[in-house]
Amino acid sequence: MRTLPEARRILAELPPLPAAVCRLDQAVSAVLAEPVRAQLPLPHADTSAMDGWAVSAGQQRWHVRGPGAEHPGTQLPPLRPGEAIGVVTGSPVPEGTVSVLRSEHGVLADDRLTPVPGTPDLQPGRNIRPAGIEASRGDELLSAGQVLTPVRAAVAAVAGYDAVSVHPTPRTEIITTGSEVISEGLPAGGQVRDTFTVSLPAMVAGLGGRAARVDRLEDDVAALVQRLTDSDAELIITTGGTAHSRADTLRPALAEAGAEVLVDSVDIRPGHPALAARLPSAAMVLGLPGNPLAGFAALTLLGAPLLGALRGAPDPLGVGVFEAAAAEALEPARRGHRLVPVLRRDGALHSTGYSRPHMMRGLARAEAFAVVPPAGIRAGETAECHAVPGHQVPGRSVWDD
Repeated sequence: MRTLPEARRILAELPPLPAAVCRLDQAVSAVLAEPVRAQLPLPHADTSAMDGWAVSAGQQRWHVRGPGAEHPGTQLPPLRPGEAIGVVTGSPVPEGTVSVLRSEHGVLADDRLTPVPGTPDLQPGRNIRPAGIEASRGDELLSAGQVLTPVRAAVAAVAGYDAVSVHPTPRTEIITTGSEVISEGLPAGGQVRDTFTVSLPAMVAGLGGRAARVDRLEDDVAALVQRLTDSDAELIITTGGTAHSRADTLRPALAEAGAEVLVDSVDIRPGHPALAARLPSAAMVLGLPGNPLAGFAALTLLGAPLLGALRGAPDPLGVGVFEAAAAEALEPARRGHRLVPVLRRDGALHSTGYSRPHMMRGLARAEAFAVVPPAGIRAGETAECHAVPGHQVPGRSVWDD
């Protein structure tokens, strides 16, 4: 059995998925494997910041040439002394431009342009966005290890990129097990409702993965071996069957499939039967206990560093982690670390209750699991907290780098 810090460290140190070049629209949410640099100065030309006229030097009255710019892409011929030409916001200003006289600061009579008295628009460079003011060619705009958020993808597009090198989003398959599990209706005696199929795909997405397939299997070792060995996913998440009884199928299935068990179990309550293994195909398997709270606790504490490592996050152990003071004493488990569903009110942590392995009511109100060490946490002491995947939590998010 591994301690919680040991288990998380083992998973966080896994190598990232090999880098691949992906189109920008397909790379959003992935982690950059290489920096993004400006391929041209940004902006790459002197452009107008206003609608109005580009004016030449040394004049208080100009002859207006036409036609001027009709849209930001219009290329204009050079200005001679005493000339002006119409520009629009974003259009390149022609060679010979000293400043841009905004339209409300100029009076045009026939083809003669006169500035209104007192306008500041005759100062050299006024209302002009100089080439390279945002970045020079070769400047690093985005760093390797940053998540390509939608805004960062826009930055790459501005820099002239159609595709970027990223660590791909891990393709994840979810296999829920249990002959007693039903997907619809009210459970009869000996039955339980499936809590994972409806929740895990979104939670995996919240951790930066992509649930490509969700299956449910009966408690059958041969069927589970077949699914594990046939999968082309980079990560397989299973639920149930992680303990050592004759009804539990995951451990014998992993042995038959030739898997290397990296984390056999974890000294946490709830969630201690959780495990992590590597198949001969190099795909990772994260086995979550079948009890709902235990399964979600294991996903939060182990799935975050595992997915963070596979997707190339620079700090997999920091994914979704924040600290806050406990408003009340948080009692320890009999052994190992206790994981307590908590909610922040007025900046302090409060237990949401209902924290036994089979319960969900407390987690429905919680934003995180507080990690309670063997000595417990007294009121006012700081607790390490791990955001429940899929929750919006102020502070550090799964996208922080």
